[in-house]
Amino acid sequence: VGGIEQIDAGEISIDGLNLSKSKDIITIYREKIGFLFQNFALVENKTVEENIHMIDKKYRNDVTVASVLDTVGLSGYEKRKVFTLSGGEQQRVAIARLFMKKCTIVLADEPTGSLDRNNADIVMGHIMELNKLGKTILMVTHDEKLKQQGGRVIEL
Repeated sequence: VGGIEQIDAGEISIDGLNLSKSKDIITIYREKIGFLFQNFALVENKTVEENIHMIDKKYRNDVTVASVLDTVGLSGYEKRKVFTLSGGEQQRVAIARLFMKKCTIVLADEPTGSLDRNNADIVMGHIMELNKLGKTILMVTHDEKLKQQGGRVIEL
């Protein structure tokens, strides 16, 4: 689904666009999909602001870094280096990036897997906020508590 592996059977459509038949699949992924990983996928030697600004300007919502950091409870963290942050703070920076991005779907791979219960609850609250903004959340998790918060749960 995330485009990491080539589609070899079936099809994946996002907003009516068939990814298996599209010639411009990279642009579709950049425009439509946001990612949230267990390991945060941040550049540790860069600042929080630099990490959030890694989203190409044409794929950003009209919001400021300060406002998305305020949304995730990290006001004033713009100039802090990512490596100085706790795991929960790093995941909230990754979520702030999703508030900044114009995507319609968020693929979340064990987004709370490396966090303690308190930080997992905070992160899940922000994921639910993204969903209320109209972003579809497709999340893989082993956490039974998080499964209970899903609108639709598919167990494999």
